[in-house]
Amino acid sequence: MIPVNFKRRTKALDDAALRRLVILEPSQYRTEVVSMARDELRRRGLAVLSPEDFWKQFPAEWIDALGFCHRCWSETTDDSLGVLLTYKGIGTRLRGGLAGLGDKPCVECGSVILEKWFYMVVPVVRLGYYRVIRIGRKSMGGEFIGRRVKEPVR
Repeated sequence: MIPVNFKRRTKALDDAALRRLVILEPSQYRTEVVSMARDELRRRGLAVLSPEDFWKQFPAEWIDALGFCHRCWSETTDDSLGVLLTYKGIGTRLRGGLAGLGDKPCVECGSVILEKWFYMVVPVVRLGYYRVIRIGRKSMGGEFIGRRVKEPVR
C-alpha cells in the first residue's frame, strides 16, 4: 500500500527530481509511485521524456544523477562494479583495458573502460570489462562507480 501522503510529497518535489524519478529511476519505485509522479509532471505541463530526449535537453542533470553520459550509460548494463577488495594478494582489482582503453577517458563524463580481475597474487581470471569513474580517493586506493560493458571490447 502506498502511503496517503505520497501525493503531497510528489507535489513537493522539484521538476528535476520528478524527471529523475520517472525517467532515470523508475525501477527503484513501485509502479503506482512512478504513475503518480508521471501524472504530476503532466499536471505541471511538463513532457514525460524518453531517456534519449532527457539527455539531449538536460545533459548536466543526467550526469549529476547517473555519473555517466548517455552514450556511456547506453553502452553498458545495470550490472555494477561490485566490491573491489584484495587481502594478502587475493581478491578483485581493476586493470587497464585492451590497447590502453583505460587511458582514453570519455570527453563528456570522464569514464574509462577497465578490466575487473580476480587475483591470487597475479591476475588469474578476467571478470569483465567495466566503464568506470573514480569518485573518491582513499589512502589504499579509491572509490569507483562502474557499469558492465554490453559488448565484448575489441
